Amino acid sequence: MYVIHIGERAEHRTTLAGVLQYLNDERDGKVLPRVEDIAVRHVERGTIPVERLATGKFAVRPPGTRRAILTLVLDEVDRFIVRVGGKVLRPHEMSRAAWGAVVAAGRLAYFPEEAIDMSGNDAGPLFETVDLFEEQGPFDVTQFVCGEFVRRFGYGTNGPLYRPSAPPNCRHEVHVAYALLRGDKLRECIINTYRDHPHYARSEPWMRPLIEVPALRGALSPSVLQALCQTMRAEKLEITSYNAGKLLAALRNVPEDGNYVHVDDALYAAGVLPSRTLSTSKAVAAEPAQPATPLAARIHTLIADRSYKEAVHKAEVDRAALQISQREFDWQTKAAAAQRLAYGFDWANRVALAVLERNVAVVLHIFDSPKDWNTESKRALRDELGIDVLQCTAAVRRRQLFDLCGFSEAEQAEWETQEADAKARQRAERVIAEAKSRAEGTTYRLETGQAMNGREYVDFCIDAGFSQLLDEQRGSAKRYWIHDPVKRVSRPLRAKDGTLDYARARLSQGAIAEAA
Repeated sequence: MYVIHIGERAEHRTTLAGVLQYLNDERDGKVLPRVEDIAVRHVERGTIPVERLATGKFAVRPPGTRRAILTLVLDEVDRFIVRVGGKVLRPHEMSRAAWGAVVAAGRLAYFPEEAIDMSGNDAGPLFETVDLFEEQGPFDVTQFVCGEFVRRFGYGTNGPLYRPSAPPNCRHEVHVAYALLRGDKLRECIINTYRDHPHYARSEPWMRPLIEVPALRGALSPSVLQALCQTMRAEKLEITSYNAGKLLAALRNVPEDGNYVHVDDALYAAGVLPSRTLSTSKAVAAEPAQPATPLAARIHTLIADRSYKEAVHKAEVDRAALQISQREFDWQTKAAAAQRLAYGFDWANRVALAVLERNVAVVLHIFDSPKDWNTESKRALRDELGIDVLQCTAAVRRRQLFDLCGFSEAEQAEWETQEADAKARQRAERVIAEAKSRAEGTTYRLETGQAMNGREYVDFCIDAGFSQLLDEQRGSAKRYWIHDPVKRVSRPLRAKDGTLDYARARLSQGAIAEAA
């Protein structure tokens, strides 16, 4: 028997692993005690030192060699916790604290420093020698502890499988949850631990109904029960002893591997779940509520119909693949119908007014595009005005659009020339703006010691009469200069920092201005 004193409070544990479990257990936000306030004593063997590891865990330091200490820990767990009455207990047959002690013993396979001082050799205190009956040679702690677990208990340090298709898991709540799910008989004190402390099972939200509603235990497969809890929680509906019978009857024909969709369908068909309702759509005040022209009305109809058909088709495909429930399918189709009715005339009127006003720039932007862009607007143009821009070449399409806006071929050529010049100016302005921005991020220093950024440096040089750009190849690298042909002086530029591009753009602008 071990006695643990923390300040004036005393606790008793039957095993050293139980001491470790108690010292390192979750404290629900409480402040950890100071190591100097903790005292551990065995009723026969006396005081056992306690240390605080760098990881924050508490460790005990019983006397003995590594093998002796581990054997002592495992013998105690075997005798007092796991093998009660000659039968090896499973995790759900032990209390949470008892299984925590077993897990603490298993942790020593990978964190032996929690019970053994690993900094020294394998001899014990002064005048204590290694057990003559121990095997000599290197001692593998991990192999020893893991091997002893399998030999003694039939499972590893993470415990037995809680279900055949799942990997081992050392968490007590998982084993208890699946035992309840199977309908295994559990001691009421174990169930009460989780009833009184719901946060212990926060990772298994479907465990709570099994605790509160015994009729669910052993009645459903894991996937069906988890889907049931998920569905009811999403609908903010309680699972109680009063509705458990109706729920189980509704799920009678759901397959064992049934998922959320199967469960939702079964509960909906039984009247447990209500239909999903659409939220009231809010009209946009600034958006026109009526078509400006017949063309706008046609565009609106085609776009709204296409959106509706796409939404319904997706819902039908998902429903056929059982990716959505019947309730979700009904909701999606109703939402698609509501969206079709609520679809506004903003885009349709914008296109129709551009055509009505013969705004050639906007008309080209909308209609002079690949076949799969703005398809509904192009179809409406064909249906209402007889202009087919879908089944023609790009040149024919463009000519039709200019003709729609009242442009002759000569006027079209003049407009396109002006548009090309405007785009060229815009590109040049973007280039100089980008080069200017990059140049402002670097620093140059003149011969006088004056420092300035790259843009100011280039402006200073050009204002001083530097008007030519020179380059010089040196091996694989090229160097650039801005040159004053009158004074025959050059100053360096760099391509990477933007000063070369900015100087080239500035000089080009000056040349254009002089030519004008």
